[in-house]
Amino acid sequence: MRIYLFRHATAELRRENLSDRDRRLTTDGHKELQAAAKALTKLKVAPDAILASPYRRAWDTALGVAQILRPSAKPSELAALVPGSNPVRLWNELRKHHVARSVMLVGHEPLLTEFAAFLLGSPNLTIHLKKCGMIRVDVHTVQIDRPAGTLRWVLTPKQLARMA
Repeated sequence: MRIYLFRHATAELRRENLSDRDRRLTTDGHKELQAAAKALTKLKVAPDAILASPYRRAWDTALGVAQILRPSAKPSELAALVPGSNPVRLWNELRKHHVARSVMLVGHEPLLTEFAAFLLGSPNLTIHLKKCGMIRVDVHTVQIDRPAGTLRWVLTPKQLARMA
């Protein structure tokens, strides 16, 4: 299974009267999302499923990328992608999608990079994933408790924008 870990685009800053769950993408966030999605089409990224955190900024990022990569399909919510979740919980939820050859997970930091380290069997691995950046990890067997993945690439938003 190809697993694409996509961090949400730039969102509104935290405010006292705004729930973290409800923070929307900014104008810049929408622009970086469009550039990233265009680059992903050039890379021939075509996930069988797009799974997203229910938090507004991640959900809107997933909707935006789905419109370009999978126009006929809508993303699905995956509660294990919320901030504060953990890699084992996320892996157990992802395993339910074992028939998919490729899956895009749209979520938050630090969970996405912790999950990448978990997939690679390297818990001390540190990856700095910027907003609208992406990691690809290939996992050969999904029906096991501890995956053994291969890191294929890490792309920054600037690299994706240049590709667009």
